[in-house]
Amino acid sequence: MSNWFKFTYHPYPGKDLKTGEMVEVFRPTVPIVVSYKGIPSWEIQALVDSGFDRNLFPAKLCELIGIDIKSGDMRSIQGIGNSNIDAYTHKIRIHIASHNFETEADFAYEQQSLLLGREGFFKFFKKVEFKEKEKTVEFRT
Repeated sequence: MSNWFKFTYHPYPGKDLKTGEMVEVFRPTVPIVVSYKGIPSWEIQALVDSGFDRNLFPAKLCELIGIDIKSGDMRSIQGIGNSNIDAYTHKIRIHIASHNFETEADFAYEQQSLLLGREGFFKFFKKVEFKEKEKTVEFRT
């Protein structure tokens, strides 16, 4: 049996590319809980990022749920503007709506927001659909 859940985009401050003025930008974020060895985080908004391969989270979250960040495998991740950051990979569990699964996430000190990528997040769903006019993202399991 297939389950589905839908989330509305959230407004964030951003710059208008033409005028440089601050405007409201709607982004596809979803509420998730991250857990490690049964220790859950609080519910936090994460950006559903179809342009990113892996999950990338702030190091502070890693520390708050009891992970020794530097015990993970270190990898260099290339981000926006071809800048590289060092990240540490750990197995975690992601809870979203009634669905949860074990996956990997990279944690980096330079990262401020939670990014959910194709390999570490999208692959756990039969379908992920962005509806820009409605400003919603839907997941089917």
